[in-house]
Amino acid sequence: MKTSGLIFTGFLMGRGLKAVFFDFDNTLVDSASVLPHAQRRVAGEIARFLNGSVDVDMVFSTVKHVERVLEMQGLYDRDRIWMHVLWELGFDGRVDDGLLRSWSLAYWEEFMKGEVFPETVEVLERLSKHYSLGVVTNTDGLYGMKRMRMEKKGLNRFFKVVVVAGEDIPEAKPSPRPFLLAAEMIDVKPSECVMVGDDPVNDVAGAKAAGMTAVLLDRSGGKTCPVKPDHVIKSLNQLLDLLPIWEGGQSF
Repeated sequence: MKTSGLIFTGFLMGRGLKAVFFDFDNTLVDSASVLPHAQRRVAGEIARFLNGSVDVDMVFSTVKHVERVLEMQGLYDRDRIWMHVLWELGFDGRVDDGLLRSWSLAYWEEFMKGEVFPETVEVLERLSKHYSLGVVTNTDGLYGMKRMRMEKKGLNRFFKVVVVAGEDIPEAKPSPRPFLLAAEMIDVKPSECVMVGDDPVNDVAGAKAAGMTAVLLDRSGGKTCPVKPDHVIKSLNQLLDLLPIWEGGQSF
């Protein structure tokens, strides 16, 4: 590896790193702040569908619970999640597919309002001068939605590879296969990659299983990891201290 210019020493210096991969939601974009609004909007639609027979707050609570449980089981298709919500509320009739899809579109419309974290663009701009950047993220359950959300945030220009697990490859994170596919697509070894994400299981455990360096983004502190991450940061800005940066750029 050839370098030029002034070297700023990073904690991961000497590992021969060539690529940095990121999760999308709650890593690059603040999705947590809009999630309750998306869930509340769908809860209102479901309550109206049930003609007010169930209080909207009860529907909202059920949406939150069912969505969390099913996502942990690897189900991301919101159309199907809404059916599970209805079953949980005691409804056993038929629902038109178009109506379910309209609820999903309303849900993702709210998600579109999530803001890019203030430090995201600067960090991506600086790292993109020295590393191949990519995104390894799970599907939204509606084909193409995740890429559409990324495009609307104007972040795609930084990435040489985007893997939407569950769409580009059947397996979703934390399977190591999406991570391995991302590395293969830009012709680097897993050991030459860093994965940065906010989820201890999907991002840290998945990346470690793929043989990558895993960095947990824990903004609030206190997250528990089943697999120990290589590093924990509280802000994306800390990546600039963690990773070696060459002012004059680098070539491999």
